[in-house]
Amino acid sequence: MITKRAYLQRGVLIWLIVCLLSSALLYAEQIRRQYWACDRVFNGLFSTISTALTQNESVIPILNGDESLSLLQQKFPQIQVLEKTVQRPLNAPRVEMLSPMSYWLYNPYRQIRVQINLAPLLQTESRFADIQLRLSVPPAQRKYRWHWTRQFPQHFQPFILQASANPDWLGVARLPYFLILATWTLVISMIMLLLWGREQQRTDRQRADFYQHARLNTLGEMAAGVVHEINQPLTAAQMWIQGGIRQLDQGHNAEALHAMRSALTQTQRINELLTRFRTHLTQEAVAMTRVNLEHSWQRVGNLLEHEPGSKHIRLTHDFSARIIQADRLWLEQVLHNLLNNAIQAQMASGRGWVHIASAAVGDRVKVTISDGGPGFSPEALKLALMPLFSEREGGLGLGLTLTESLMTRMNGNIQLANTPDGGAEISLWFIRET
Repeated sequence: MITKRAYLQRGVLIWLIVCLLSSALLYAEQIRRQYWACDRVFNGLFSTISTALTQNESVIPILNGDESLSLLQQKFPQIQVLEKTVQRPLNAPRVEMLSPMSYWLYNPYRQIRVQINLAPLLQTESRFADIQLRLSVPPAQRKYRWHWTRQFPQHFQPFILQASANPDWLGVARLPYFLILATWTLVISMIMLLLWGREQQRTDRQRADFYQHARLNTLGEMAAGVVHEINQPLTAAQMWIQGGIRQLDQGHNAEALHAMRSALTQTQRINELLTRFRTHLTQEAVAMTRVNLEHSWQRVGNLLEHEPGSKHIRLTHDFSARIIQADRLWLEQVLHNLLNNAIQAQMASGRGWVHIASAAVGDRVKVTISDGGPGFSPEALKLALMPLFSEREGGLGLGLTLTESLMTRMNGNIQLANTPDGGAEISLWFIRET
């Protein structure tokens, strides 16, 4: 049975795991949102600069160099200077960079040039750690984690817009983390309380189911008391009968008759004691149902896991056939008695094992329980199923007798043997579920 402290420890562990996972996913999502926010800003900036470049290529073919610069800047603020050139070759470069943010744009056919400054457009956004306008793609700087690069489609201004940024690792919202911790605390607390309540209900049912087992143990003590009680009248009856026989041999019929009557009185007393003992027993009806052998074994193991000596006993199983026809309570009483015997048989060694296996044999199921104890002695193999026989000090000798009785009432039987290694091996035969 899992203790309340174990449930609390598991709950705390699960809470830590889910909170860490949820927080990690939330943090990754917030960093991802930062990236896409920068990406949207970069695309918007690209569209703005592309519009300005398109204006440049649209206006420079119609300029002659005599226009008013102030009037021109009212519509095209990116134009800083308008000048005439002298005999510039037609195949000369159309663009001449002055800085990462400004350049000369030439029209050799009209022999003019304009100085374009895009710095105001590039400096309006502070999300990027580095943003540049280039004619070629430089290598990405390793000190930045995120990079964006995109080329403009203008024919005479084939610039490339490049931006870099780093995540703002500490610039994330903190309120969602507190909400996650509070939510998971509430959810896991409710789940663990529900599981603990179900465990308590299951434990209560097991205790109720094994009330009959406790009664049988009490019955063993009662049987020892009854044996003690009937020993005295039985001895007295034996003495009266022996005395009566001697009186008959001597021809004293009256004295012999008195002795026989006294012996009869003692036997009547024994009969009364046994009748009183019998009233404490009830013959319960057999409720043969479909029972899962593995589940019953697990319940019995949970019940005995805190018994003295069971801590160092290793339980293993191999259930090839799980479903049998039996009375569930009686089946668990049988398994409880046999497992308890196996544990007590190995207490002296300080460690041991118990293995249960099941297999279908025709229309029946054979369940074998073996252990690493000393096994049965030759005498025990013959007499272990007899009432009041026990090789264990303080044993009442009723456990295997009651086990055989329950197996018989469930239309099964029990066989005792030893394993090749010397441990006990008990075979139980049940009707197979069809």
